[in-house]
Amino acid sequence: MSLVLRALQSPFHSFSRSATNGDNKDLTGGIFSMFANLSKSGQVVNYQTALSLSAVYNAVDQISNDIAKLPKGVFEKVGKNRFRKPEHPVDYLISKRPNAMMTQFSFHKALMVSALLRGNGIAVIKRNSYTGFQESFDFIEPDNLNDIRKKDGKLYYDIKGYRNLLSSEDVIHIPGFSFNGVYGISVFKYATQNLGAALSSETFADENFKSKGLLAGIIKSDKALKPNPKTMIADAMEHRLSKGGTHNIGVLDEGMDFMPITANAQEASLIDWKKISTTDVARWFNIAPHKIKHLENATYSNIEQQSLEHGSDTIAPWAKRVEEEYDYKLFTEEERINHYVKINTNALIRTDIKTKGEYYGRSINYGWHTRNEIRNLEDYNSLDGLDEPLTPANTLTLEQIEKQFKDEN
Repeated sequence: MSLVLRALQSPFHSFSRSATNGDNKDLTGGIFSMFANLSKSGQVVNYQTALSLSAVYNAVDQISNDIAKLPKGVFEKVGKNRFRKPEHPVDYLISKRPNAMMTQFSFHKALMVSALLRGNGIAVIKRNSYTGFQESFDFIEPDNLNDIRKKDGKLYYDIKGYRNLLSSEDVIHIPGFSFNGVYGISVFKYATQNLGAALSSETFADENFKSKGLLAGIIKSDKALKPNPKTMIADAMEHRLSKGGTHNIGVLDEGMDFMPITANAQEASLIDWKKISTTDVARWFNIAPHKIKHLENATYSNIEQQSLEHGSDTIAPWAKRVEEEYDYKLFTEEERINHYVKINTNALIRTDIKTKGEYYGRSINYGWHTRNEIRNLEDYNSLDGLDEPLTPANTLTLEQIEKQFKDEN
């Protein structure tokens, strides 16, 4: 395809802000502004406060790392065959260097972190104005996305730093959970109560350790006290027990006793609550508990199966979102017929040497792979004579059996 033709067919359009005035519709409802949900426990829950929970931090880190580390490439369908196209300009951008400041790993990780925490991962496609080739991807921080508008069946993005509204064909958009399929909703919009309680448990633990477990209480006396002495005794005990340090000793006389009225860590089942909150976080982010280091129900026999489920249930849906967005936004109309982006989720499957050897042996002996294909999977060079698939000598088709029978007679 000539450069001129590619430029003409490239889905590259810039629209002025006036192009969408009139009956345009804001589809976001202002969700892209910084929000803070207040839980019933009084905790402010947003992506920043939630990251202080180790389970949330690790869940986001795990999923974004898995998407970022998976091999990515452009493939072309030719009949029944599929061929990798490393020379295609899109291949370099998605598998090596999307822009001058980021590797593909750091770019895809940032894209996924935004999608997981804020509901939307956004990047602007920069194209050469003469050839139409994609030159780079400009990652957009979520706070810089003002809104998304719809007019005449098309979407337009209002992004800080860009004078004109951008057509959706110029924007890579990876949404999370969504009601309309256009914009994603942050998980914290609905996880406020769960995560608020989890944050409260962290606050309780911090205060409990800080006060050595003596958070509140009453002083019991056998004698009647006037108001002023009561206040003086209470203030003195509060000052003594809350001044900090490792040795805070208060002395009570005349038959007085101190009775704590706040539950201690054991009475509040703090450890059990932390386990529950970790499991809840795993549900909100659709990730297996063992992937965020919660190994209570993990065993040697089921950990491999859980890893497979992580790939199919957690990572594959996100990978599919990215693939479909790239397929539509990064290829010309002609290329979309037989070109596609593939994110190889099989790379997540890691097993022991014995199991891998058995799989490779079966795939070679039964003709699933050639010997050179297996060598390439292990980053070994191809060798002459190893490109033909093998077939078991005692495995024949009906046609082959009939031919062999005729030849023998």
